[in-house]
Amino acid sequence: MNSENLIKLTRELIYEATHFNVSYVKQIYAENLLIVKVEKNGTVDTMNKEQLVGFVQSNSDAKVTPFSTKAEIHYAVCDGNMGMVVMTRDLELNGKFDPKFFTLIWEYSSERWQVVKESYLVIN
Repeated sequence: MNSENLIKLTRELIYEATHFNVSYVKQIYAENLLIVKVEKNGTVDTMNKEQLVGFVQSNSDAKVTPFSTKAEIHYAVCDGNMGMVVMTRDLELNGKFDPKFFTLIWEYSSERWQVVKESYLVIN
């Protein structure tokens, strides 16, 4: 995997996740997934894979309009079986529309690339 292909994989992830493709989300996120969200006021919240899949499933079941796929990728690097992508996304979550700064950590495991860690910070 090189940085260019990691960016393509990340854009695919963004599309599939924002369109609530549950089966894709189940296979692209690792079992030990940890998502960390930091709000503007410093509040930290976390989510695991089960919670993420539940969120995606509920949006799919409710036929929620897909989220924006807009993303500006600032940096991507791949070194052996690990990769990292840093990006800014315009994303609405929990009724709030705020730009967010994301870091995704990818790992090649179980014969495929998976997201093992994700963090995002609300920047406005």
